[in-house]
Amino acid sequence: MPGQAVSWKMNLWVTGSGSFINIIAMTIMLPFLPHYLDNLGDYSEGETWLWSSLVYSSTFITAALFAPLWGRLSDRYGCKINLIRASVGMLICMTLMGLATSAWQMVVLRLLAGIAGGYTSGATILMAKEAPESRGGQAQGVLFACILGGSLAGPVLGGFIAVHAGMREAFFISGGMIFFNVLLTIFLVREENAPVRSQRESTAPTTSFDFRIWAMLVATMGLLVANLSIEPIIYSVVGSLYHQPLETTSAAGIVLSVTALGSLFSSLVLGSLADRYGSLRVATYGFALGGLLILPQAFAKDVYTLMLLRFAMGLALGGVLPCLKSALKHAYSNGGGVGRIMGLSTSFQYIGQVVGPMMGSIVAAGLGISFVFYVTAIVALACAILIGSSERWRSASN
Repeated sequence: MPGQAVSWKMNLWVTGSGSFINIIAMTIMLPFLPHYLDNLGDYSEGETWLWSSLVYSSTFITAALFAPLWGRLSDRYGCKINLIRASVGMLICMTLMGLATSAWQMVVLRLLAGIAGGYTSGATILMAKEAPESRGGQAQGVLFACILGGSLAGPVLGGFIAVHAGMREAFFISGGMIFFNVLLTIFLVREENAPVRSQRESTAPTTSFDFRIWAMLVATMGLLVANLSIEPIIYSVVGSLYHQPLETTSAAGIVLSVTALGSLFSSLVLGSLADRYGSLRVATYGFALGGLLILPQAFAKDVYTLMLLRFAMGLALGGVLPCLKSALKHAYSNGGGVGRIMGLSTSFQYIGQVVGPMMGSIVAAGLGISFVFYVTAIVALACAILIGSSERWRSASN
């Protein structure tokens, strides 16, 4: 159907750019957040860092709690209205952050952003419903690439705007970008598949135990843990390696960036491979290869070897999340509840974003830096075994 092909591709273009913009808005403050908070009150250095961590992490907490709700409402009332709601909510929150006068106001606004936002989650749900079965993995891969691109561009843009325009102006500019996205979503997104509201489907037992589904949800969390466990200790890791002529801070930033860069490339390719060879098969191999590439990072002697290994790890793991999203959509055969299961998947992503850095810090403090890589490799390999076991469970149950 030519009309439907144009429609889902337009939806992908709009929601991909919208996800890119929303992630920029969420990360634009990272380069100057401590300095911005320091200007909002008379805080000690320790208090500033504490407030910074609260401001940054608060969004993920409320987003994890509310993602299943927004997914459920997407099933009931449609994805487009949910995308508009999320965009308007982010627009209001980001604009008010530029007007904040205290650190506690920033925490409250970030909590509200987690509640009111969720554009990327809504985009995932929309494309899970609208993309053709044969292109589901590709659509999720493009969305994930846009999200990664936003996470790379946000801090860079935030630092540039803060220097040349001002820190408050960075929030206003990001709000203007979101307003542009609101207009695109209103006028260009077309939802071909009408919401299913029958009583039977609205009460479908999405929380009943299904080993395949819960394996994929746990693996989603494990993927974020594997990617983010090194972040809180990256400065110490790089400082212990040979990194001349780079400064420690610069080298640490490059190490994190090359991982995301590898993931971006991979997400565009592996999503298409998943459509051809099977999402869970590609995800299993990705986890296994990623775990094997994490292990030698513990023995790196210079930062350039670490960069190469992290880039390769990003290539291995970058396409796993789109594969898991696509597989979840196929595993949950009740089409009326795709939003709920995708919302739950997003919650597990946010949990992984909190657990990953926390695990890295705890392991490094208790056992040493090298053990962070050992434990992270075990997590990735355990996810490979879990996903592989879920496939065998499906075969046995059939």
